[in-house]
Amino acid sequence: MKIQAYLMTTLALLAAGVVACAADEQTAFDQANAAFAQKNYGRAAGDYRALIARQGFSAPVLFNLANAYYQDGKPGQAILNYERAQLLAPGDEDIATNLRLARAKAGLADRPTAWVEQAARFFSLNTLSWLGGVAILFIAVGLLARQFTQRQRFGWRAGMTASVGMLLATVAAVGLQWSELDRAIVTVKHTPVYIAPVTVGQPLYTLAEGQALALGNVHGDFVLVETSDGHRGWVKRADVDRLIPATQGVQLTYM
Repeated sequence: MKIQAYLMTTLALLAAGVVACAADEQTAFDQANAAFAQKNYGRAAGDYRALIARQGFSAPVLFNLANAYYQDGKPGQAILNYERAQLLAPGDEDIATNLRLARAKAGLADRPTAWVEQAARFFSLNTLSWLGGVAILFIAVGLLARQFTQRQRFGWRAGMTASVGMLLATVAAVGLQWSELDRAIVTVKHTPVYIAPVTVGQPLYTLAEGQALALGNVHGDFVLVETSDGHRGWVKRADVDRLIPATQGVQLTYM
């Protein structure tokens, strides 16, 4: 009885801690929203960043962080965080609308996407991973069930075909989204692009704040980038920010 009472007390304390932590995070989120409502966009952005540092990325916090940057006149950071939010909630119309507005305000044209890419981005990478796991589970169960019957029934064949099809579609969608892992957004105005990873000489050209880039090799404080129209060059790593951060332990979560 003493052990049972001890376990019940421990579980109650753990539950209370979880509830208190959730309440604290909600309070921090509300405080950031209050700063935004008071048009203190710099403070709001700082509060949202602090919240992300504690609990990981989530679509609602990233969306509000992007809104704060947009109102604070920082289109690069706004576009970056709208894009991150869209990775977690690809079907959210508010995120898509605000991203288009931010790109238009920065003088950037919408990136054209084929219908295949649009279909592949209908689900987030987290959802695609879950669907792939379910498909593999169904295939494994189907193969196991096949061992106990010699007749290939129509239902079994249809189920296996559907499971394999879902797995292949999931793998294809993940493959199409894989390029997001090496994409970055320019976060500094008039970012210079150099022919080599040094600042000696005149830059080849400059990049607009908010512009999307494909990342290549890294050399010291520089990274090789490629624009959507095929121009390549070296920029300072501090002038761009990866769409998916390379920091260890970063969590992508839903709220």
